[in-house]
Amino acid sequence: MKVSNLRDIRRSWLLHGDAPADSLQSQLGLTVFRSWQRCLQSGLEAFQKRLPDNILSGQILQSRIDQRRDLIAVAKPTMNYLHGLMSGSGGVIILSDHQGVIVHSVGDPQFVSKADRVLLKTGASWQEKHRGTNAIGTALVERTAVSINGSEHFLENNGFLSCTAAPIFAPDGKISGVLDISTDKSAYHPHTIGLVKATVHSLEKQLFYSNESQYALILKIHSSPEGLGSMGEGLIGLHEDGTIAGADRAALTFIEINALDIGAVKILQLLDTSLDRIFDYAKKDQGKVYEFRTHSAKSLFLKISLGQSYRRSSHTEDLGVAVDLSVDLVEASPHEEFESGALKQFSRIAIQKTLEKTNGNVSLAAKLLRISRNTLYRHLKN
Repeated sequence: MKVSNLRDIRRSWLLHGDAPADSLQSQLGLTVFRSWQRCLQSGLEAFQKRLPDNILSGQILQSRIDQRRDLIAVAKPTMNYLHGLMSGSGGVIILSDHQGVIVHSVGDPQFVSKADRVLLKTGASWQEKHRGTNAIGTALVERTAVSINGSEHFLENNGFLSCTAAPIFAPDGKISGVLDISTDKSAYHPHTIGLVKATVHSLEKQLFYSNESQYALILKIHSSPEGLGSMGEGLIGLHEDGTIAGADRAALTFIEINALDIGAVKILQLLDTSLDRIFDYAKKDQGKVYEFRTHSAKSLFLKISLGQSYRRSSHTEDLGVAVDLSVDLVEASPHEEFESGALKQFSRIAIQKTLEKTNGNVSLAAKLLRISRNTLYRHLKN
């Protein structure tokens, strides 16, 4: 959009309340148009000179930072790397929490001092209702990467900025924070949004692996075998019962679910296979590529490995069941009675305890008892 057109829109709509005669939405772009509407509904005035600080400090700010310690630890090295790439060009790399409060930043000193004048600094809230249309706040609402350049900012005081940001999603599908690159509007470059997206994609993968201990199975997924191992592969973490416990956005695209489905949908609802088969593949060859089909006959390619959760629980359960079974056997079969009523008592106690240990997972219980699933099902039926 031409700068003069945007200034005309600001003057007629934001100052006087009169929308231009032609299509406002097409001139502004849908993202900025919706954001300006939200700002007006929040009671903000585009040309007001003073705004509430909405900035945290002291113990309250430290508490915010502590709550996002894992995210900050993951993001810091990458932010420093980006700063090295941008050094001398002017600008700041910013990390906010899930509510738009800045928890870490790194940038060129000259620009940082300029940005401080509009409270673009640690502790400040950049939600839309506090700072108007801006990359951090608007990315949180839209849940996608956005660029807000110059006069596209709702507040006139922020018009010198060019900001590009993207939300960082945790493996559970919730927004963990926002990564933002802010510069002077004269330094705006359309490729910045691609850089921010790629950086956030990398951070989300790091967050997934930092939660690896929670998963029984880890699936690396792509629509082609060549895509596995590339930046474009997706990551899925499963609980022992097959529930999708974590996933990055690439994986959600491949399996065609959204973030709200994480924790509720099981992999067997999406792939035409069995959980036993997936576990078997994970134990056989973790470097092999397997082809699966979705229930809609779409092909997906996976590498499957056992997660720390399964390896740890399997070891613990094996030890626990071995002790329990030996005790039950001694108590239930003192002599030759083992083949009669004592066997039934032993089986009932052992199965009950094993199912409790596996949270009702029949396949895992059968494995620990060293019997087939069919045998265990017969015991349960009887």
